[in-house]
Amino acid sequence: MDILLYLIISFAIPWIIWTFMNLQGLFGTVTYILLSAIIMWMPASAAAIVHLLYKRPVISFSWKAAIRKNLKYYILSWFMPLILSLLGSLVYFMIFREKFSLVNLESTQMPLHVFLMTTLLAIIPASLLNMFFALGEETGWRGFLYPALSIKYGKTKASLITGIIWGIWHTPSNMMGYNYGLGYYGYPFTGIAAMCLSCIVLGIWCSFLAEKTNSIWVPSLFHGSVNAAGTLGIIFLRPGTSYLSGPGITGIIPSIIAGLLLVPFSHMTEKEEQMIDKNKLPSPSWHQSRGI
Repeated sequence: MDILLYLIISFAIPWIIWTFMNLQGLFGTVTYILLSAIIMWMPASAAAIVHLLYKRPVISFSWKAAIRKNLKYYILSWFMPLILSLLGSLVYFMIFREKFSLVNLESTQMPLHVFLMTTLLAIIPASLLNMFFALGEETGWRGFLYPALSIKYGKTKASLITGIIWGIWHTPSNMMGYNYGLGYYGYPFTGIAAMCLSCIVLGIWCSFLAEKTNSIWVPSLFHGSVNAAGTLGIIFLRPGTSYLSGPGITGIIPSIIAGLLLVPFSHMTEKEEQMIDKNKLPSPSWHQSRGI
């Protein structure tokens, strides 16, 4: 019942607000962006409400940043999304060379190398800013929902279910063209499926980071960096082209590339935990918390 209530709260208010803004034609406006940033804190709010009603922990990880202890994971979380974005875009444009274009850069009146350097430098502080908004989602998805589902279904199924739920949660915004634009084949169902794929892959890595560091801040930084760097490749996309398959990080091809790189680490973590159980050593992961 606690998980069901969490999902109802997490979905109801954001979907109502997003739908209202869509009907009012506010998509893409400053109001839409600001309210969407606030909406990112609804999963955390839902976890807090469930905590008050059912006395469940808000998160099964630590609120402490523990920067010195987890410094390498913070650095990895900060820059990995940029690497994934660049690599996913590279593979996408290698497959679809005819979709590469520099026409979107003409309005900037900057040489390509200057534009790229400026953009890359802007992504670094933007990742830190986005981290505080991403913390709202990570508190709910990774801090509350994933551990709760893991106890019921195991880690693998919990990752899949959490990713699907996280992907579907974005539906009202995606239907207005936020991640994939409009008019792509199979709209909007293929977009929903692509978002679920992306959220499963990125969610597995977020769970890995949370378990490895026992801090909710590390996956939040990764999530914030994804939001900052994820659309870099779209700048080079020929105007009028659908970006369902890429080159944005939530596109199908970049998601597959990210999955091939990130998912194996989750299996490594699972093997480590099995070794810990076998040797009867205390686990450093969220399993220490038995409240959920």
